[in-house]
Amino acid sequence: MKAEPIRRLLQVILVRRAWMEKNKQEFIEQNVRELEFLNKPLDDLNPGELRQAAKPLELASINPEDPSNLDMLIRAMGLSPAEKDRLVKTIQGGVPHQVLNARKHDEESQIIARAGSYGMVTIATNMAGRGVDIKLGGELPEDVLAGVIRVLHRSEKDPYDMTNEQRREALLAMPREEFGIYEEAVNAFMEYMDNMERVRALGGLHVVGSERHEARRIDNQLRGRAARQGDPGSSRFYLSLEDELMRLFGGAQVDGLIKRLNIDESYPIEHNLLGRLVEQAQERVEGSNFDVRKHLLEYDDVLNTQRKRIYEQRDRVFTKPDLTDDVLEMLETDLNLRVPEALKDEEEGPWKLLAFMDEVQPTFDYEGVLYPSLTQRLLVDDLKKQLEKTPGTVYDMREACLDLAGRALQAEREHIVKAARTLLDKMSEALERQRDDRFEVLGNYLESLQSKDEEDQALQRRPQEIAEELSALVHTPLRLTSEQLRQLASGQETVKEPIEEQIENNLLNIAIVRSVTALEHRVENLGIKAGQLQSLNWQEISETLLQSVESGLEAQADRLVGENGQIARDLEPWVEKLKDVPIVERNLAAMLSFMAQGTRMGFDKRTHRQSTLRFTRLNYVFLAARELEDRPAKEVAEQVLEHA
Repeated sequence: MKAEPIRRLLQVILVRRAWMEKNKQEFIEQNVRELEFLNKPLDDLNPGELRQAAKPLELASINPEDPSNLDMLIRAMGLSPAEKDRLVKTIQGGVPHQVLNARKHDEESQIIARAGSYGMVTIATNMAGRGVDIKLGGELPEDVLAGVIRVLHRSEKDPYDMTNEQRREALLAMPREEFGIYEEAVNAFMEYMDNMERVRALGGLHVVGSERHEARRIDNQLRGRAARQGDPGSSRFYLSLEDELMRLFGGAQVDGLIKRLNIDESYPIEHNLLGRLVEQAQERVEGSNFDVRKHLLEYDDVLNTQRKRIYEQRDRVFTKPDLTDDVLEMLETDLNLRVPEALKDEEEGPWKLLAFMDEVQPTFDYEGVLYPSLTQRLLVDDLKKQLEKTPGTVYDMREACLDLAGRALQAEREHIVKAARTLLDKMSEALERQRDDRFEVLGNYLESLQSKDEEDQALQRRPQEIAEELSALVHTPLRLTSEQLRQLASGQETVKEPIEEQIENNLLNIAIVRSVTALEHRVENLGIKAGQLQSLNWQEISETLLQSVESGLEAQADRLVGENGQIARDLEPWVEKLKDVPIVERNLAAMLSFMAQGTRMGFDKRTHRQSTLRFTRLNYVFLAARELEDRPAKEVAEQVLEHA
């Protein structure tokens, strides 16, 4: 500690001691009103308050160095008159100390070596110095001990079989002239032994704990630094009711007891009940920490089991020659879980299952063998059934494929229209919910403006600040006239309607933009912009958007499969090519893949050149999903596994 905090602490002791002597009290147990200010932290104490409190107590000065004050401090601290000079040095220069923590790892051994010296104060963190032996009197320097050994060796004595006390007695029995050049080392050795005796006489190493830790083990290790190997020593721990341990586990009980009994805050409480309370709190924390470690080990066991399983699979991949059975087993396990779950949703489940399977196993050609996806397999089987009713010419195949393309577009159209209607319904619900919420916020805000008291009126804000605050609350950029701003500042109801109108228009515009953007991703040419809908109400907007979706899909279908449609024109070269070739499954799958892909002229942003772009014009999953409807999940799962 520095000199200034020590002086302030001694001034507090002087005032308290003077009050006790004036009132003839040996202890201050109950709270004293005129001394309550002394319970503040030392940094917060005002010297003026101390001087003011010292006047009625007949203290001429609160300077600790005054002779009369020194005598009072010596009596208060139980010191002997011989310690007066050391007390004055402490008042003037503070308490010399050394700090032991993790930052000074290179000086740790030197700090510990000096920790047992006479008058040494060592401040250590709770993690530092718990595993060391501290010698009383400090560590004897090696060069000093070497000089003493040489002196004793000259006197024909064996110093290596002697203890330090025996060496001291031997040196005392020798004439000082025999010390020679080692006289300084002998004097240092004798001073070291004298200091060690003084340390022992004072009680050895004293450990002061500033808190009780969550684990009793740490407290015991700190206590164990003192009184080791037969040396004298002592320890004392100080605990505040505001410490984390007491605040969470039982401190409120003791705090309530202190308040009821009006006990002075600075009065130390030493009672077995408090000690048991602290130990119980530590036991609770230790139990809680044990449970945390237990759960952590349980989680680690789960992770370790998963880790072992993953490593086993990895090793199998690296060492097993053929993984076909393993892949099929994994695929079967996944599909047996996925197929029944997908078919529970009769509307969305089948086509999502087919879309997943198309990603897992798309159509591909390997070594001249075409492997169709599950969607194409279902449609090829459908085409084969239709062609069984016809002569089976290439023209029959062309008509069957065009019919399938039309049905695929119709299935996709129904799905998109239904999805658009669902989207608009959800948007309508969200619009109504957000409008009601923001109208409620507006009403509450206007009521708060109307109920301002006189103090609030004195702190009148600018109308523009109020408008900006309201705009942030309702998430709407408000545009108000000067008159409307004045009405808003006073909370008048007349301004409510124009603000509600702006809120509703803002929400409507946001809903329009989001709806149009979402539908443009589904329909190639929606044929309508967000700005064309801003003058309509939501019902009219929904109807207009649905009509635009249906019109766009109809135009797409007419362009692709209508009279002289694009797909029919693209199939003409195929028909001529396959005129004299028998119809086989490979040709049907290839024709489905050909119809699904289209080409258009585009502009390459990277090369800045015109190029031909391929795009998907037919999506078969919605039509193929109808083949899975009303079929048992087990049958569908078997078909999916067989195809895979």
